[in-house]
Amino acid sequence: MMNGLADLHMHSTASDGGYGQEALVKKAADAGLTMISLTDHDTTNGLEKARHTAAALGLSFINGLELSTRFEGVSVDILGYGIDPESASLQSTLSFHRERRLDRMRSMISKCQKQGMEIEESDVFSYVTGDTYSRPHLAKALVAHGYAESVNDAFKRFIGYNRPCYEYKEDEMHPEEAVRVIHEAGGLAIIAHPVFYDLDNSIPHWFNAYGVDGIEVYHRDHDSASVQRFEALASSIDSQMGSRMFRTGGSDFHHESFGRKGEELGKTKLPYEEALRVFESLSS
Repeated sequence: MMNGLADLHMHSTASDGGYGQEALVKKAADAGLTMISLTDHDTTNGLEKARHTAAALGLSFINGLELSTRFEGVSVDILGYGIDPESASLQSTLSFHRERRLDRMRSMISKCQKQGMEIEESDVFSYVTGDTYSRPHLAKALVAHGYAESVNDAFKRFIGYNRPCYEYKEDEMHPEEAVRVIHEAGGLAIIAHPVFYDLDNSIPHWFNAYGVDGIEVYHRDHDSASVQRFEALASSIDSQMGSRMFRTGGSDFHHESFGRKGEELGKTKLPYEEALRVFESLSS
């Protein structure tokens, strides 16, 4: 298929999304998408069901996940595409970092309590539908208890980066480790939503030193200027490496109620030919 609509960044209830895998894939199909990837945080547990549903609905599907890393004090997410969920090294790494997510969540709940919010672990954990503890779960509890008007409001006021209840994850991976683990599992390692990091001068080194495979140029939070910025960065690295890196993108969909601009299935900025290039490279 040379024409279609692709979204290679979305989340289900296996991590911090609002829909189970079957419902999410059906929503993607209803929105006109023809190629998708499920990229839950630090888990592959939703992939089999998502892949099966996609096949039944005639959608092309790419195994995915999103790993949290830290580079010089900055949180950097690395997407993995085409990974083998049965990889022992991958699953060992995921298990370790899910435990760190739980430690972080408990620390953030404690910070909320110190801010005078009557929030208990059970309030937050009731929203955890998979095995990954993420900030949207805490945000939902804050909304339910009247401390925030929406998930987006909770992030802006309390649990976003450098907000009073924010907490770094302990023992986070370095990007180099994430790339290595993804490669060991047979996948492609892509730098997610680089607009959040301001690491344009460091990223070219990662392609030489770590073997990063591409950049998420077309994320929902990348306006036209950001798309041009990261396409130029990718082209510059292409020239240095003598080959064309992968460009990916997607809505980073969790749920409509999150209220983030562009977080909508079927409204992808990703050119289909870029998604097809990823798909075909993993199928060859």
